[in-house]
Amino acid sequence: GTELLMELVTLADGSGAPRLAQTRPAGDLLERYWSQLTDAMRGMAALGLAHGDLSPFNLLATEDRLVLIDLPQAVDVVANPQGMDHLARDCRNVTAWFRARGLDVDADALLADLLAYAF
Repeated sequence: GTELLMELVTLADGSGAPRLAQTRPAGDLLERYWSQLTDAMRGMAALGLAHGDLSPFNLLATEDRLVLIDLPQAVDVVANPQGMDHLARDCRNVTAWFRARGLDVDADALLADLLAYAF
């Protein structure tokens, strides 16, 4: 009960994967990253959880895969009085980054989608 398993997320050359904030994906890769991110957020919402501090700084980007990191602060969307606020903030943070890179995404639409999974 005291063990912690960690994974080193690397690029093909063995170097550490950068944070999404340090990358400039375009076109198809940007869309694939968005799809992976929203799938992960839906999975967490279905468990009643929000990351709580989701941003491009808490996502690692490999050549074709996103990895969510820094999950210990995940919050219960229903039981935590600020749970909905955390989920909404997560949505705003990630959509702002993807919108700034040209992807037409909406924080309110994402939040509505996630709430359907959470309840």
